[in-house]
Amino acid sequence: MLCSCSYDNINYTYTLQSVDAFLRYELDSDVKMPLVVRTCMGDNDYLYFQNFSSPELLIYDIPSGSLVKRTRFEVEGSNAIQGGFLHGYMMTDCNRIYISGEADGRIYETDTTGCIKNEIRFGESENGYRPLSCFSDNGKMELVDEKLYLPQGLNFQLGDKVMESPLMCCVNMETGNVEPLPINFPQLLKKERVVRGEPTSIVSKYKFCYDGNNFVYSFAYSDELMVVDSKTLDVNYKSGESRYISDIEVPVFRDSDIRNINKKLCEYPAYDNILYDNENRVYYRIVYVPQEMEENVDLISMIRGGRKLFSIMIYDENFNVIGENLFPEYTYNPRLSFVYKGSLYISTNHVMSPDYSDDILSFQKMNLVKL
Repeated sequence: MLCSCSYDNINYTYTLQSVDAFLRYELDSDVKMPLVVRTCMGDNDYLYFQNFSSPELLIYDIPSGSLVKRTRFEVEGSNAIQGGFLHGYMMTDCNRIYISGEADGRIYETDTTGCIKNEIRFGESENGYRPLSCFSDNGKMELVDEKLYLPQGLNFQLGDKVMESPLMCCVNMETGNVEPLPINFPQLLKKERVVRGEPTSIVSKYKFCYDGNNFVYSFAYSDELMVVDSKTLDVNYKSGESRYISDIEVPVFRDSDIRNINKKLCEYPAYDNILYDNENRVYYRIVYVPQEMEENVDLISMIRGGRKLFSIMIYDENFNVIGENLFPEYTYNPRLSFVYKGSLYISTNHVMSPDYSDDILSFQKMNLVKL
């Protein structure tokens, strides 16, 4: 199925074109469909993910689809990751896996055997700041020049200064020193909107990627991209709104009915993940366009599985918008996407698709095509 795209006098120069080519990964009966997938490129190229909320990683060879390793980590005892982990992990290869414990301020260095080789405490910086454990799905930790960069959420330990929460902390892997970086949430966040544990805190939701030079942030309710130079930490904002969103705004919740809240979260436009394609030197940004949900739909599954309808924006290396594709409804799960060898792969595992299966994790190839 070709993804649809119309231009309406916008002079886009690139588009995404679906190809009849797929990458497929078999899942055991006790493995749940992931919420996030990540990749590790090197001598061998791996796709890896957590078995839902279990302390277990599954690692697959990307091109062949074969399962390389299924590693379960201890959560009790001398070889334990305290409290388990939830999305707070990354790997550079099968010998170096880093996991942020959910119960304490530690980074655990391990490998596919599950044995803990090293622990780095990052409970408090020199200036007294106490970082959060990296257990959100904002983006994976990044290891750059033996410094591990940890994405952060709003830190309610700061009390009235919660709006000063850093977006990232840096852990020196050689010394163990931790430093909150002077990168804060943008002005789109207003204190009266942010209440711990309340739906209004979604205004702080973001995703980011690392392109080798910059950390690039995509905030859910901002058209702009936030670009941070990884060396100088200079911050620049790059405009570029979706052609399908006339006005981005944070949902307002006037009642406590959970279904109404989830319905609004599914229907309101928002931006999501951003991915970097280093071969084509472009960025892909997921956009949830305005949409209406049917009454009989499982809304939690929609939130976790990529909603009903989305588009993908294409930015060039200077963050100019050079294309945007609208995809057919209930067909793909854009939350499960990755870039591999100059192509974008999007999961076909949408729960509303007639071809949906819990047994196969499937991705369709999308090629970047110049118009």
